[in-house]
Amino acid sequence: MTVTLFSPLRPSRELHRQTQRALKSHKEGRDHFTEITLTDGRRPCEMTVEYLVTATSPKSAERLGTVYLSQLCDLLSAVTRSPVEFHADPNDAIEERMRLGRRTMTIERKLTEQEWSWITGSLVALRREHPRFLAAASWYRKGLTGKDCLEVFCCYWRVIERIASTYADKSSWAPDERGVRKCVTQLTSDLFGPEDTPELLADEDRVKAVIKLRNDISHGNLPISVDMIEKASDETDALEEAGFLVLERIRQNSLQIDV
Repeated sequence: MTVTLFSPLRPSRELHRQTQRALKSHKEGRDHFTEITLTDGRRPCEMTVEYLVTATSPKSAERLGTVYLSQLCDLLSAVTRSPVEFHADPNDAIEERMRLGRRTMTIERKLTEQEWSWITGSLVALRREHPRFLAAASWYRKGLTGKDCLEVFCCYWRVIERIASTYADKSSWAPDERGVRKCVTQLTSDLFGPEDTPELLADEDRVKAVIKLRNDISHGNLPISVDMIEKASDETDALEEAGFLVLERIRQNSLQIDV
């Protein structure tokens, strides 16, 4: 399966056309591997990824390959803090290429061999042992690629919420203590110190306001208003920063994966 990725990422020289043997799936006690090759695209903001999919039909191969690639892109975004997209529909891919071609300035971010090796080497283990981390990475990528400011706001908050509910240290809690705000406060204490806590997470009143706004948007508690849109937009950058730093700290401290 060969797919074009649209992203400001640019493979480092060591990665260009390098073929790696990466774990693709684990079924019935057996590991299944694929050769995966990342190639620098012919145009700015493009990369090509090529990998093997084994299935009973072309349609099944497309479905399986798309899910694998989507999760790979989620990790690319979570590790590099960069938006990554691909389009199964060729017309959508053409439109994206045209949109990128109209840019007057492009800033690219180098993807290192160490980052790519961790992503390809960790994906299947994360599926098996840390599915909530993968889910949070998916919400983070949706936030980076989203167009609707309310959707982006909610995506970034879900990153923090999902990680907090799974990885916050609840060992000393009573069984009925599982509130979102308490989980986020505990996670913040677990991961950060006074000097490096993300600005938003350091302010409990601000966190409380974000939770309320997220609930009002997601559950339809209130009609969407200009004030809600402005409040969500004002918090988006701080939420993105907090979401990325939470993912990064969990990746460094809690994911014991041999690559």
